[in-house]
Amino acid sequence: MEILRLPRINQSKVSAVSYARNPYRAILRREYPEPLIALLAFILGIWLWDLYFGKTQGYSPGTEEIALVKIDRDLRLADAMNEDPTWLKWLVGVETPATERGNAMIALGKLAKEKAMSTAGLEAFGIIKAAQEHKPVRETLAEVMNGEVYSDFNETSERLATHRGTWWNAKLIEEWEQTMRPTQHWHEIFGNECQQLRGRAIMVRGFIWLLGMVGLAMIPSTLRHLSSGLRGKTPGYGGAWPLPLGLVIFLVATLAWIGFTMTLEIGISTLPGLHPAVGIMLDSAARLLPSLIALGLLFRRPSHAVRVLGLNRPIAAKTIFGLFSLLMLLDQVLRNVLGGGGSTEPGGGLSAGDAGLWGLAFGVVSACMLAPLAEELLYRGVLFQSFRNRLGVLPAAVLSSAIFAVLHIYDGYGLASVGIFGFSCALLYAATGSIGAAIALHMLYNTAIKIPEWLIYHGPLG
Repeated sequence: MEILRLPRINQSKVSAVSYARNPYRAILRREYPEPLIALLAFILGIWLWDLYFGKTQGYSPGTEEIALVKIDRDLRLADAMNEDPTWLKWLVGVETPATERGNAMIALGKLAKEKAMSTAGLEAFGIIKAAQEHKPVRETLAEVMNGEVYSDFNETSERLATHRGTWWNAKLIEEWEQTMRPTQHWHEIFGNECQQLRGRAIMVRGFIWLLGMVGLAMIPSTLRHLSSGLRGKTPGYGGAWPLPLGLVIFLVATLAWIGFTMTLEIGISTLPGLHPAVGIMLDSAARLLPSLIALGLLFRRPSHAVRVLGLNRPIAAKTIFGLFSLLMLLDQVLRNVLGGGGSTEPGGGLSAGDAGLWGLAFGVVSACMLAPLAEELLYRGVLFQSFRNRLGVLPAAVLSSAIFAVLHIYDGYGLASVGIFGFSCALLYAATGSIGAAIALHMLYNTAIKIPEWLIYHGPLG
């Protein structure tokens, strides 16, 4: 009787076929030596060290311009709200006129120290100094500008009457009017502009506070929801990739973004006069690049990324509003503990590129839409999840949010604020299993900053 013999199965070939059919097993089996991770981290560290501790090259072009815009609006708003109740000024975030004049002198003093102040800036400094010290404007200007006066009486009155004047223009011409008659009736126009700015600030910042008040009732349920995420584990592929894999992908994506951004800045500097729409497209490419690289290395199909990252899950709107309200309260604590809350740069963190309607479009697309999408995918979807798979939720949230804050290049209040925000987004992602929830919170948070900022500092008056 002949025995039927089956061919011997080659296990290595079966394994190769299996991994070919399921590429995610191959991804999980990848091994990255520790020296490679250390090298990538070292390169990123050098870049960060240079930004934080390297020798500064002075302020970038346009800093004085945006600093004067911010100072003008702050001084107008402080004067317009000087008689308002203290609680209303606190709600809007407006200081007393004397405090704002002091802040303006500090900002302009920084520009003067770096020799980055023009004649127009010196004139603004002299007039603000005269108002702060209750001295005659002309005498103070003569002291600051060696007897020269940049503005012309008729030209200044015309600028004020055509919505192109500034707070210090008004102060200068008020003194001139004691001996001269203005060629343009500017008082009512300038006063209406200041009141318009006051109404705009009260409306938009009051609306943000209203959102925060709505979320107050949701804070208890939000805390319970967030605490539930501390105990959960990510199922499937999302909870399986090892920490070295996640770190390498994060570092490669971040270094690619740095290189692309530096190249982009050089290219833009050699091509002045680009249309704002082109600038928006280039910025969008830079925003999306790191997250697209990371997702491309981790996933083989967009549908897989959607499912693993929970983009197809509900975003838990009540938890988002409760967390937004909690972040507003924590922000007030930070301001009281660390003092202030604004940028230490003369421009206060504003950008001249945000001016006008194209600037509004740029801010909405870049800061309110693409930044939340790209950063949540990279920092929470990849970095936090990688730490979580090895260390658990809380250590992962702390480490990923610290890296998130450091890479935003702020100082003091800014680092603390961004770190707490990143920690909150990590807990939200862990609790909901939906990166969409973290993206929605990030969009709400950035919009609550960007839109009021544009309306107050960049929106046209008149």
